[in-house]
Amino acid sequence: MAITWELQVIKYYQQYKEIEKQLIDNNDLFGALAHFRIARNFSGIREQDNKNELVAIINSVTFNKSLTSRDKYTELLDKFRKRYKKELISATSKILWFTDSKQDFIIYDTLAVANLRKHKALTDAEGDSKYFDFCDKWREFFAEHQHDIIQAVERTKAFYQKSPHFEERLCVMDEHWFRMRVLDMYLWNSN
Repeated sequence: MAITWELQVIKYYQQYKEIEKQLIDNNDLFGALAHFRIARNFSGIREQDNKNELVAIINSVTFNKSLTSRDKYTELLDKFRKRYKKELISATSKILWFTDSKQDFIIYDTLAVANLRKHKALTDAEGDSKYFDFCDKWREFFAEHQHDIIQAVERTKAFYQKSPHFEERLCVMDEHWFRMRVLDMYLWNSN
């Protein structure tokens, strides 16, 4: 079955415009935790002391310029495991995507994993190895479809720009991370 990438572009652009743009522009970490449905993983997050502690944990990793992206993921996952006594694979990826690098971190989500398995063989690894295996297969799948996604983005931009009363700037669609999120939309919404 052919993938209608334009539909995925529109879905993500709508999500970006309605929710994520404001979170990103305002650097709203706690709004992002709610949006990504991961706030529940952090006990007592409504209390300011717990918010401060979480921010300190995240900043201790993201501000450490000596760490590679891979090291940042491993270190933050380990810090969360020690503090919250949980394996927060998805939450770690989403937080690093939001706070550190939208191109270096791929959002790990159970729907994306389940649907990626239909296209790529994933190992039954644990911890950070589970995340890195997912990322490797996700990047392979992205590389296979990147040209089609780029073309779909261009067609979607052309459509919007020809629409009456549409005056928004669409340069966000030219960002590599935006195209990566288009693949996320596909993986989250495919059955």
